[in-house]
Amino acid sequence: MGIYIKYNLQEKSIKFDSFDKIHDYDKVVYIDCCSCGLISLPKLPNSLKQLYCQHNQLSVLQELPNSLQILYCGFNQLSVLPELPNSLQYFSCQHNQISALPELPNSLEELWCGGNQLSVLPELPNSLNHLDCSNNQLSVLPELPNSLQTLCCNYNQLSVLPILHNSLNHLNCYDNQLSVLPELPHTLNYLYCFNNKLTLLPELPKGLLELGCENNQLINKIKYKYLKTFIYI
Repeated sequence: MGIYIKYNLQEKSIKFDSFDKIHDYDKVVYIDCCSCGLISLPKLPNSLKQLYCQHNQLSVLQELPNSLQILYCGFNQLSVLPELPNSLQYFSCQHNQISALPELPNSLEELWCGGNQLSVLPELPNSLNHLDCSNNQLSVLPELPNSLQTLCCNYNQLSVLPILHNSLNHLNCYDNQLSVLPELPHTLNYLYCFNNKLTLLPELPKGLLELGCENNQLINKIKYKYLKTFIYI
């Protein structure tokens, strides 16, 4: 264990035993303090671009610098999050106690917020290509961006899904209360929709490689020659 920092993202990280021993702290661009038993973080430097603070005992995060591009703060005790900077591209807050997310920046490409207490999601930015909101209390999803490639919304309380766009490659929607699926995009390769209330499936795209649909109420027998892996109903 230890705190690993960088002054340049292309350089190797330097290990410190504590934050107060870091020299030129205001020039740090990278901090990895995972699994250090931390209950709080110091004020973050304005130069910071990447912060990894998973697997601690954090209940609050300091104000985030405007330069931050990557934030991984999962597996803590967070119940609320600060305002997210407009520069943020990758954000993971999995397995905390968060009941609401702040406004999401327009630059965001990946969002991992599974394992929280979310009942609603904010508006999703058009830049988003990966969304994992599994293991929450969601009964509805917001409109999905055209750029989205992966959607993991399993283990929620969803009874319907929004329109799926022709960018989507991977859909996990199992363990919900779905009785119907929307039209499936032709780009879809992986579909896992088991443990729902489905009686029919929509037309399957020709590029589909894997399908998991067991433990539903399907009345149509599926014969699909393109499937690489088929988990039967």
